[in-house]
Amino acid sequence: MRIYFTRLKCLLRDKGNLFWAIIFPICLGTFFYLGFGRLTMDSMIDTVDAYVASDYTLDILVKEMQEVKINNDKPLFNVDVSKSKDELEQLLLDNKIKGYIYIENDEIVYRVNSSGLEQTITKSFLDQYLQITTLIIKVNTTNPDKLLDVLTDLGNQQSYVKEILAGSNPKANRLNIYFYALIAMACMYGSFWGVGLVRDIEADNSPLAARVNITPTHKFKLIIMYFLAALTLHFFGNVVLVLYLKYLLQVEFSNNLALIILTSFVGTIGGITFGSFIAVLVTGSPEKKEGIVNVISLFLSFLSGLMVLEVKYFIDHNIPILGYINPASLLTDSLYSLYYYNSISRYFTRLAILAVLSIVFIIGTYIKMRGNRYDSV
Repeated sequence: MRIYFTRLKCLLRDKGNLFWAIIFPICLGTFFYLGFGRLTMDSMIDTVDAYVASDYTLDILVKEMQEVKINNDKPLFNVDVSKSKDELEQLLLDNKIKGYIYIENDEIVYRVNSSGLEQTITKSFLDQYLQITTLIIKVNTTNPDKLLDVLTDLGNQQSYVKEILAGSNPKANRLNIYFYALIAMACMYGSFWGVGLVRDIEADNSPLAARVNITPTHKFKLIIMYFLAALTLHFFGNVVLVLYLKYLLQVEFSNNLALIILTSFVGTIGGITFGSFIAVLVTGSPEKKEGIVNVISLFLSFLSGLMVLEVKYFIDHNIPILGYINPASLLTDSLYSLYYYNSISRYFTRLAILAVLSIVFIIGTYIKMRGNRYDSV
């Protein structure tokens, strides 16, 4: 255990890797949230403040506006009929309200001082109200016997598009994939610790590694202790990232926190082993190896949807085999499967494939390192 704790202290002194592997993903997650975090909330539409002139009003219009709902609990309009037309006009000129409604000569007038989402929503409602009102008047004038049928049909509007959500969360939002891909990227950044592992054990990489190689400690034991130290530190950072996204930024995840942590754990193993495997395959300085690992990790994260969501969908539909050999994509799919699907079979399939890849990386790293021989140390 002395080797493990000594290695852990060494890793804690590596400020560069600590930043890229732990601090940078948290910062990037914050920027993601600031950029489009609201789009992942339950609704992108808030209740609109609607002002109707008290001296130029229409009771049935006000009643209809008050009854419209965004969902079962959230009204579309907060209707205010407490002010006169002159008062509302002054408030509009002072830019204290965005618009107001009044009735003049049996016509609905909607005055605004600018365009925007709230004004568009209000205008769309008024247009629909006028269309329905015109229809009722026309039917009552030309064919009054059908008026009851028309009113019944209007009261029982049907949607002919059925939305089927297979997930346990009925408000699944695909933009969450950006945050899941961020966690995958954070796991892949564990590859820097894997490069460091090889750098400090392979004798031709550094004077420190040369001294390590002449010690009586078996190389396999060194690899395991170095790996466990890196796993401890990076897994801690990934858990902090998950908790930060889930509880502070309120990003939607599955309710099964244990499986989310398990995903992060397996992903951390995959990232570290991936980095060590690339490091033993690539010849050159540790800086060159870190550069190559960084480029590959970012490219794999790009394919998993970190930068452009449509890239992931293109890969899944046109080159699906890439999704099964890309550790970042497997991690993203695992988290999204937990969030979206009722069954966890898809989740465990992705996680099992990632575990197999990690084992392949571990075996490949050990075989390559064990086979190295040096004429002089």
